[in-house]
Amino acid sequence: MLCSYWTAAAAREKADVLTMRNGDRLTGQIVVMQFGKLSLKTDYLGTATIEWLDIARAESPQQFIVEDLRGRYFSGSLVASGIDRRIVVRGDDGTMTALGLDEIERVYADETIFWNRLSGSFSVGFDYAKATEISTVSGSFDTTYRAPEFRWNVSADINSTKDPEQGTVDRHSLGFTYQWLLRQQRFISGLSLLERNEETGIDARLQLGAGYGKYFRQTSKSELSGMLGLALTREWATGSEDSQESIEGIVGGNWRIFKFNSPTVSMSSAALLFPSLTDSGRYRTNLNLSLRRELVKDFYLDLSFYHAYDSEPPDANAENSDYGLTTSLGYSFY
Repeated sequence: MLCSYWTAAAAREKADVLTMRNGDRLTGQIVVMQFGKLSLKTDYLGTATIEWLDIARAESPQQFIVEDLRGRYFSGSLVASGIDRRIVVRGDDGTMTALGLDEIERVYADETIFWNRLSGSFSVGFDYAKATEISTVSGSFDTTYRAPEFRWNVSADINSTKDPEQGTVDRHSLGFTYQWLLRQQRFISGLSLLERNEETGIDARLQLGAGYGKYFRQTSKSELSGMLGLALTREWATGSEDSQESIEGIVGGNWRIFKFNSPTVSMSSAALLFPSLTDSGRYRTNLNLSLRRELVKDFYLDLSFYHAYDSEPPDANAENSDYGLTTSLGYSFY
């Protein structure tokens, strides 16, 4: 099946035409437009990355899915428009929909069912302080699949710190979220998370939850969303074979900013509050911040900060909070 997806992507003709604001015309195959950049596969330049703001017009006889800033989806070919910074999507039923280029968040080929809807990144890092002889090995992986009706995300993080006094302290996580996209930029989300944080006394924590949220802002330069929900949590404290279960609320928010002029710079942040509904007075928080700067095409330098807090850790000898700063080198794909 994956072979058929790849064949469908490769079989598309290089018949898409872009007219630039300076009057230049480029012909090739539009691969995807997202985060303010369009990838165009050509015979003479290879795959070129073009700033969306530099494009005046786009046309193609092939089928695309166009997503606008209000979360609406339009499927069809791209018809030439006589007005700069505007495209017309012609549906299979002949319906014409005119959209300003500044209203569009994402464009991808309709036939490319899998690969062109997948984006993500991975990174590895190593930090060492000679004065304290503390070293940290870190790594992360994140990928998102987008479709008109849903999107899902898989993420994984590892962080292992070696301290001469405490030994090795691990902080790992593996998560999966699934969003059913609704009208007016709203969504229903299901989530699962498996994590380990020895600093806060968690040998393992398994969490299953669901929530209702909304994208308050979606543009090619930024994205802001929030969610409320409930989760069932099971925890195993360090040094104990017994587990405990609880029900927690979920209050979360995500904010992403993109700057596309070379070099590309992006910032992402995620904040989560888990007030316990079964353990009176207990609550947890998670905060993650990441700042990325492109070094060369698709390779970047990442500076990340994390902070985790638990008002009542299951291990009485554990710390209430864990925080750190890591640097890493990574690669992004889309």
